[in-house]
Amino acid sequence: MKINLVLAPEQEPAELLALQSMHPTNCFYLAKESQLAGTNMLILDDPDLVDKFQRPISFDSVIISGLLQGQVIHQIAFQTKGHQDELVTQLLPDDAVLAQNSQGKAEFMLWSFWPDHSALADYLVSDNYTQMKQLMKNPYTTSYTHVTSESQLSLTHQMRDFDNQTWWG
Repeated sequence: MKINLVLAPEQEPAELLALQSMHPTNCFYLAKESQLAGTNMLILDDPDLVDKFQRPISFDSVIISGLLQGQVIHQIAFQTKGHQDELVTQLLPDDAVLAQNSQGKAEFMLWSFWPDHSALADYLVSDNYTQMKQLMKNPYTTSYTHVTSESQLSLTHQMRDFDNQTWWG
């Protein structure tokens, strides 16, 4: 199965939300939860949908497990040596996609799906996560919010959540 990650899609948020609603089981509109805010699109096995984007990064699935749903998606980009990728597969969380770079390199992406931040936080302090991360070379993590409305992308909405006294307007 082909897995595609589209970094910073060119389409407007309304169009991306519409695409996601037409493909709810294999298209995920993601907003980064960091200072390096931005959005990405994760697309599972839908070449026609992938064709709508200019710069998809293609991966081949290694394992897809559980239910790919939730409000928080945790991504780990990593490399491995030898057969450590096989050991990583034994430590995956329940609801996850592990994919390998389509060009055959030892570069992997792991996306895990969580109902909320609390569930992800519990996992990040677990023995399984610690062991898995030790098997990874150069792991880089990013957490995303699963975007379901344009209001989640509004900077003014986010700022007002924290401090409505110092924000414009």
